[in-house]
Amino acid sequence: MKKIIFLLAAFWLIQQNLHADNKKPAPPTPPASQPTIKEAAKPKEADAPLYLLDSPEMPKATEGTKLARILQSQVLRACVRSDVPPFGYFLGRRLVGYDIDLVEQIVRRLSVYYKRNLTIEWTVINAGTRISSLQQDTCDIVAAAFSRTKARAKLVGFSKVYLKTSKVLVSAETTRKKPIMAIVRGTTTPDAQSLFNAEIRFFENYKEVIYAMESGSIDYVITDHPIALHMIRSVSKKYKIIKNLGLSEEYAIGVQLENKTLLHMADLILLDLAQSGKLAYLQRQWL
Repeated sequence: MKKIIFLLAAFWLIQQNLHADNKKPAPPTPPASQPTIKEAAKPKEADAPLYLLDSPEMPKATEGTKLARILQSQVLRACVRSDVPPFGYFLGRRLVGYDIDLVEQIVRRLSVYYKRNLTIEWTVINAGTRISSLQQDTCDIVAAAFSRTKARAKLVGFSKVYLKTSKVLVSAETTRKKPIMAIVRGTTTPDAQSLFNAEIRFFENYKEVIYAMESGSIDYVITDHPIALHMIRSVSKKYKIIKNLGLSEEYAIGVQLENKTLLHMADLILLDLAQSGKLAYLQRQWL
C-alpha cells in the first residue's frame, strides 16, 4: 500500500513539473547567421560570366579639358628622353626604359578606365626642353627622369612622386690636377665649381657624357644614382661613385600647369599602379 502511495505521489510531482514547464516562455529563436564582411563585400556580379564583366563607369571628362581631348582623339602625346638609360633609350630602333614602360602602363589604365583604345604619340626631347615642351603644347605629359622642384612647380604641374633617388658624384680612377666635371644642361645640380674646384663642361645629353668618359676627357660626372650605375657599366674605362651628395631627386610626371583634370587622373593611375605592385615591379625590372 505504501509503495502504491509513493508511486502516485511521484507521478503527481512529475505532472506538476511538466505543467510548469509548459507555462515558461519558449526560448528565443537563434538569429539567422549573418554574412561575413568578406561575403557582404562580394560583388553581385561575382557569379556572372567573366566575359560579361567590365570596369566601373568613370565620370565623363569635362568638355574642353586636356583629358577630354585625349579621350576624343584616342591619342596621348608623351614626351620622353632617349639619352638617359635606364629611364629612356633606344635599343635598336625601339624606345625602352623605366619611363617608357610607365607611360605605356598609364595609357593602358586610362584605356580601361574610359573604355577606349588609346595609343601613344612619342616625342623625344632632352633635359633642357622638358618644361618648354609642355608650355608649347608639344605633348600632354612628360615622363623623362623629371625631378620635381619648387622652381619647376611654378612653371608646370607635377604628379605624385613615383621614384625617389639621390644625386651622386662619379669619378675616374685617376683625375687631373685641375679636374673636368661633366654636367648635362637642364638637370638639377649643386654648385659643382665651388664644391669641387673643377672646370665645368656642359653637355646636351648623357650620350655625349658617355662618349667623353670613354675617351677619358672628363674626370667627374654629377648625376642621379641609377643613371650613374648605367654609365659606369657602359664604358671600358674605370669610373666609380665616390660620393653621395645628399640631394634627393623626386621623379614625377609633368603636365601643363592648368591641366588639373589630367593631373588628377595621372595621380589616380600612379596610385593604382603602386597598390597593384606594378610600380614596384618596374623598379625591380629596370633599376
